[in-house]
Amino acid sequence: MKKTIYMLLICLLAVACGKSEVSPDEANTAESERPCGVSKAGHKLFTGPKGGCYYYNGNGNKTYVDRSECNC
Repeated sequence: MKKTIYMLLICLLAVACGKSEVSPDEANTAESERPCGVSKAGHKLFTGPKGGCYYYNGNGNKTYVDRSECNC
């Protein structure tokens, strides 16, 4: 019985420790987006499904930049 409880406890700890914090940029990233470098201001740039180049601002909204800034 103790062995089963220990194994269950180890599994629960492994699952709890496996979770990681997600940054706002990553939380908003859709599957159709691709990371494409960093802007001059230091923002992580993405290219969308239609080819637009943008980053997520402090409010979590997309801010589009010139396509020449993306490195994809």
